[in-house]
Amino acid sequence: CRRLNAMAFKSSIHINAPVEEVFDFFRDPRNWRELGEGPASIGDVTLTGEGVGTRYRWAASFGPIRLEGANVFTEFVPHQRIVDQSSRSFEGVWTYSFAAEDGGTRVTMENRQVSFWRIPPLSWLMDALARGHGGVLAALKARLEAPR
Repeated sequence: CRRLNAMAFKSSIHINAPVEEVFDFFRDPRNWRELGEGPASIGDVTLTGEGVGTRYRWAASFGPIRLEGANVFTEFVPHQRIVDQSSRSFEGVWTYSFAAEDGGTRVTMENRQVSFWRIPPLSWLMDALARGHGGVLAALKARLEAPR
């Protein structure tokens, strides 16, 4: 995971699986629980047929700090991109991009915070969240490349 600036993070990974398989797994937030990273719980998932409008609630704890929020997919391009808007301003907007690459898939996660969370000492929480979400890509890779 690398910090683009005080309000943006970006991570990318190659997964040895077809883009359709990677995207279809990722499009359902209930599957994210299998990745063991990111929010401690995901629930109240409402999937829409067209993707836009898919909603879910999440909760996570970082030491004594408990965070909760609700997200909605605001953009959905099958096998290419999901844009996920959080109700929590520090979470901001997550863009997940999927592209065919060398017989597999390049997955890129980018986060843009839309609030005051760049102000020290609050910025440490943003760094921790970004590192945690970077682990999601490694877990996604392991899950989808595992022998079946």
